[in-house]
Amino acid sequence: FAFKAYQMSLPLMSGDDFGGVFLFFALTSGMHALLLAYATFLIVKNGFRYFTYVWSIVDLAILLLFSIYVCTNIVIFTEAAWEPSLQPEIIADSEVFFPIGNVVSSLEAGNRALALLGLISWIKVLKYFSLSSTFHPLVRVLERCLVNLLKFAALFLIVLFGFAVALHISYGDETNLFSSVGGSFFAVIVAPAGGVELQPIFDMDDLLGPVLIFAYIVVVFLLLLNTFMAICVETYTVATFQIDDHVSSRPPNLGGPASIFLWTYWSALKGVKLVGKETLDEIGEPDEQQIKLTSLPEDIQLRYTKTKSFMEQLLASVEVQTGTKRRQLMLAQGAFRDQALNPSQNSAPLALQDDQGGLRALAIKDSAPPPPPIAAQNPPPPSGEPTGIMVRRVQLQRMLDEDPILVEICGTSRAIDIIRRFRVDQSGVDPYAAIADLQSNVARKLEELEEQGMDLSFDELETLRQVSTELHAALTEAQREWRSELLTVMQMASLLSHSLVELTRRLEAIQINHNNFTTRAGAG
Repeated sequence: FAFKAYQMSLPLMSGDDFGGVFLFFALTSGMHALLLAYATFLIVKNGFRYFTYVWSIVDLAILLLFSIYVCTNIVIFTEAAWEPSLQPEIIADSEVFFPIGNVVSSLEAGNRALALLGLISWIKVLKYFSLSSTFHPLVRVLERCLVNLLKFAALFLIVLFGFAVALHISYGDETNLFSSVGGSFFAVIVAPAGGVELQPIFDMDDLLGPVLIFAYIVVVFLLLLNTFMAICVETYTVATFQIDDHVSSRPPNLGGPASIFLWTYWSALKGVKLVGKETLDEIGEPDEQQIKLTSLPEDIQLRYTKTKSFMEQLLASVEVQTGTKRRQLMLAQGAFRDQALNPSQNSAPLALQDDQGGLRALAIKDSAPPPPPIAAQNPPPPSGEPTGIMVRRVQLQRMLDEDPILVEICGTSRAIDIIRRFRVDQSGVDPYAAIADLQSNVARKLEELEEQGMDLSFDELETLRQVSTELHAALTEAQREWRSELLTVMQMASLLSHSLVELTRRLEAIQINHNNFTTRAGAG
């Protein structure tokens, strides 16, 4: 049994090749320790979802194989330490007998674990090929094919095992490959690639051999292998279509995944944030995130009312269509089969019934869903109290982004500027009372300062400027309040007018229904 001497102890490994094998072993152990810490962090953070990702399973397999390899090395080092002939100072003597029979099984297990670890580690390299646009579709195909191919492989192996058992029982001999079930199974697995001797089957000169070979060709070559290829082709087609669709919808100057990752990482190293770069002046204070609808200009109010009415009508139409489809599905499943088969068992006739023949018109029809809503040119005001409607800064900003006319009317493209310009104080305090309190506080402070011996005097021009500023602020506040109240009255009048028109239409419908009933009663 051939083995490497430095596999017997760490001191011998470090003394024989410190800068090569020992250093590489230490670095590999450290990297696997970091991988274990990272995998543990992801499991704690994501929970069960971590195990649904293909490459997470690959990471766990790498950690498991490396743990097995480390444990076998520990066993080897421990057993070699108790053997005097395997000590570092004696093992170099060629005339000494080395009793390595106790560690051969551990050496073989370690070598097998290391071989599988190398294979899976190189497979994991494919994960990072997805950063390239050339290999990205191929890596996605491998990821998506894996689950389907594992399910298909279970069926495939069952069929192959059946052929292996049949060949072993019929043609098993000590001199051929079919002498054991394992040899027969190996033969049927590698048979599609060629190199399997079929002479023992045809030497028997019976009918069973050709039948088994023909069945094997039909089932394995013509059915299962073609199904295997169909799974790969279908997955590749779907993956490439989704990737091409995503690439076509992406901005042209965005770049590939690798360039985006490198640019983001480099910006993070420089301390530059690529998102969340809005300043407090652009976002506004917490109390500047909404404004009353009545405080905004009329054009913005009309645009907001029109959009909100359209969205409400669209929501109502979708709900009606969903309810209609649900009733049709229940009818198709037989939920109302008894009512449909026995309509005469109803306790009382309906006041309004659908006439299948279409001879008599109905005042109310509900057999068909309403058409999709059409936005009106002058929509009615929204339901609810008009003065209680609040418009958020995000909604207002979106309106400005979608309609450049509003930007021209308002003179700004920022919603926070409009909120600051047209916002009315919502504290509920009378502004005149607030000014009176402020004046009394100022007078009291002046008296306190004069009692302390300070002689204060103000320039008349500054006093006039202060008075003018206060008058302008008071007049502006009064104008805003008057405009708000007037707009509220106009909206209430419009709502009342709309309600009266709707009432008139309902009364007219009632009159038409009454006339129809009277006509039908007279005709009967």
